[in-house]
Amino acid sequence: MRMSGSSRSIRVPYAHDGLDEDGERIPDIPILYLTLRSERGRARGPAIVDTGFDGGIYPNIKVIKILQGLKPLKVKRIESPLYEPIECEIYNVEAALLDRGSGQQIHLGTVNLYVPTEPEYLSNEVLIGREILNKLDIRLNGRWTEIKTR
Repeated sequence: MRMSGSSRSIRVPYAHDGLDEDGERIPDIPILYLTLRSERGRARGPAIVDTGFDGGIYPNIKVIKILQGLKPLKVKRIESPLYEPIECEIYNVEAALLDRGSGQQIHLGTVNLYVPTEPEYLSNEVLIGREILNKLDIRLNGRWTEIKTR
């Protein structure tokens, strides 16, 4: 992991969530901003910090577009708390975390991207899982997601 710029950390405010069906407030969401690059294109945007996802990155449709025409490295089944195991194609992409205010980045290098083979398992959000999170010095305090360089 390599950081460009002079700052020692990246801080991202949590995203506000809404209300549940009973009108009770849903807790805010810890997020980070990702930049992803493949041979076919680039994608950038928010990603949910998801300690329940074992893999690297679980994409939405915007991210999948940068993989068109590429062949997956392999196919793997991943566990899901809501469904039976989900079959995913695994791709490698270059990734970085982005501080949108300063433009600083923490380069993550090549990461695994897990694309479900069945469209009904696609998410509206991008998820960052433990494959990446466990390599970071990360702090979640209910208001900010903070990544410190080591």
